[in-house]
Amino acid sequence: MIEDVIALPIYNSRGEETIKVWIKNEKGFYSASAPTGKSRGKWEAKTLDVKKIMSIFPRIKKNLIGMKEEEFEEVDEFMEQMGGKKLEKIGANLTVAVSMACIRAASDNKVYRFLNPEARTFPYPLGVVLSGGAHQGYTSIQEFLVVPTKAKTIQEAIETNFKIWRNIGKVMKIHGYNVGRGDEGGWVSRRDDLKSLELLHTIAKKYGAKIGIDMAASQFYKRGKYIYNHLGKRYTPKEQLDFVEHIAKSFNLYYIEDPFHENDLLGFASATRKIGALICGDDLFATNSKKLTDGAKKNAANSIIIKPDQVGTISKTLITVETAKRLGYKTIVSHRSGETGDTFIADLAVATESPLIKCGIAGGERVSKLNRLIEIWNGIKKPKMAKLR
Repeated sequence: MIEDVIALPIYNSRGEETIKVWIKNEKGFYSASAPTGKSRGKWEAKTLDVKKIMSIFPRIKKNLIGMKEEEFEEVDEFMEQMGGKKLEKIGANLTVAVSMACIRAASDNKVYRFLNPEARTFPYPLGVVLSGGAHQGYTSIQEFLVVPTKAKTIQEAIETNFKIWRNIGKVMKIHGYNVGRGDEGGWVSRRDDLKSLELLHTIAKKYGAKIGIDMAASQFYKRGKYIYNHLGKRYTPKEQLDFVEHIAKSFNLYYIEDPFHENDLLGFASATRKIGALICGDDLFATNSKKLTDGAKKNAANSIIIKPDQVGTISKTLITVETAKRLGYKTIVSHRSGETGDTFIADLAVATESPLIKCGIAGGERVSKLNRLIEIWNGIKKPKMAKLR
C-alpha cells in the first residue's frame, strides 16, 4: 500500500526544471523522474510548469495515499481522471513520474520482471552520433544514428556505438568540423545534411553497423515546404518523398524517423511503400494507441517510437505497445532530449521485447540507461539480442 508520496523539483540534462517523485511503501522509498522533450508534437500529453505542479500536488498526494501500488493501472486511471483529456490539469510530467515510481514500488525495482517475467530479449541501441535540428545542431535533420546489427551481446552493441562515436569525433576534430555536442551527446558539425550522412556512412561501414536518421520533419516544415537551410533547398511534399528515397538508397538507411510532418499520413504511407527501411512515427503517433490505429488504416509507417511521457502513464504506454504488436509495427522505446539519470526505459524496452532503444550515446543521463541494460543482461538466464528484419 502507498504510505506516502513526495515530489520535488530537480533539473534535467539541459538545466531545466523537472519533477522527481518518491513513493513509500512498507519496503521503503522508490523514485522516478520525468524527462522533457525539446521537439514536442501537437498530439502529446501536456506538461505543466513545475511550480504549478508543486502547488497542486498536496491535493493529488492525499488521494494517492492508501492506494495499492501493485494495482498501478488504477493509480494511472485516477491521475488520468484528475488530469483531463491531455493531462493539462496536473501535467504529464507529474503523472509519468508517479506511474513509474509506482511500478518500481510494486516490483521492488525489478521492473522488467514485473512487467514481463519471461523477458530475455534485448534491444539494439540506436546511438545518436551526430546532432542537428532542434537539438542544437547545424543540419535540418535532427539525429544521425547507428545500429550495431552484428553485435551478439548488449555490451558489444554499446561498445560498437561508442567506437563509431569516438571515431567520428576524431575525424571531425582533425578536419575542424567539430563545434561541440548536442542535447543527446551526438557531435555537432559544420557539415550539411548530405556531408554528415557521407561521413557517418563511411565510418559506420567499417564497424559493420547500419545507419539511420531522425528527420523530425515537423520542425522544418513551414508553409507547405520542407526547408533545408544549409542545403539551400525548399521541398514540396512530393519532392520531400523523392529526397528521402534518394538518401535512403544512397546511404543504405536502415531506419528513418519522422520523414514528414506530424499530420501527413499519406506521406508516411508513401515512404513506407517505396522505401525498404523502418519508417518510424514519433510526432505522427505520440505513443497514442488511437493515433496508431488510425495511421495503420493508411499503412502509415511500420514502426513507432514509445515515449511514456507522451501519454503520461505506463498503463497507456503498454496499451500502445500491445496495439503496435497486434498491427505488426516495431516498437522503439525512446528517451527525450532533456533527460535525467532515470533508467526506467531500459527496463521497459526489455519487458516489451522492443527490437530497438534510443537513449543517446554520451553523457551520464544517457549512459545510465545503457549501463542498466548491461545490468539486466547479466541478471537474466540465456539473454539474447532481438531479431532485426
